[in-house]
Amino acid sequence: MRNNIIIIFSALVTLSSVISCEKAKEKAVSKNFDNYLNNSTWLIKNEKLIGSETDEKQFILTKKNDTAVIWNFSAVEFTDKNKFRSYNSWECGNDCFTAIDGKYQFVETSKVEFQIENIAHTGTCEAPVEHFAKPKIITLEVAKFGDSLVLNKN
Repeated sequence: MRNNIIIIFSALVTLSSVISCEKAKEKAVSKNFDNYLNNSTWLIKNEKLIGSETDEKQFILTKKNDTAVIWNFSAVEFTDKNKFRSYNSWECGNDCFTAIDGKYQFVETSKVEFQIENIAHTGTCEAPVEHFAKPKIITLEVAKFGDSLVLNKN
């Protein structure tokens, strides 16, 4: 009887360590994807914002050129701390601005998960900042085409 207890205890300890190792490997693997979005800003075609267009199936991004003067645009900015901000900017006359803030991470080589934490409206459409206790999550496939990126929702 005592031998059976020792065998069962040993099996449980071994199984527990195997499960812990597998979970550690999963976490390590998920963080090893190349984050080529770090410290970059992209213009979004058709004045869309990542995070507010819940039914939107596709976002086409082109690298923002800091020397070009653009009056009306929507953009997404990625920081080195895995945070993003999707926002718009308009010339005089349309003074309603939206900014969406949150975190992002690559969950696969070509798949990015956006966690929307808050949405702010300023200017003529000013409203209290909408904070999400549980972030809204949007996962998008990323495809590179030259200097452009296409983000697709499955």
